[in-house]
Amino acid sequence: MGFSHDQAVRALRSTNNSLERAVDWIFSHIDDLDAEAAMDLSEGRSAAESVSESLPAAGPRVKDGNGRYELFAFISHMGTSTMCGHYVCHIKKEGRWVIYNDQKVCASEKPPKDLGYIYFYQRVHS
Repeated sequence: MGFSHDQAVRALRSTNNSLERAVDWIFSHIDDLDAEAAMDLSEGRSAAESVSESLPAAGPRVKDGNGRYELFAFISHMGTSTMCGHYVCHIKKEGRWVIYNDQKVCASEKPPKDLGYIYFYQRVHS
């Protein structure tokens, strides 16, 4: 979206790691962030140093363990080029792959998993 790493970190920390609220936070503080970055550059400090000074200490560390993830959906393109054709969605429902192509919904016998543009995974709880 065009945000710097430092802006994203600051926004996430300011919103308790809520992605949706962090984006809103950046847009509502963009002038402040730009001014701080310009001041830091003129003072010879990196943006990371400035952000780390103004943020509270990180919250508690939680061990998440080893994660296992399963592909449950992906978006692929049908057509001769990205300028021609359209995108479809393949979703795994009740153990079977289904293709959503506009109003048509059909079983997808051999979903083109290697041709996806965006892949969606969910954590498998053991």
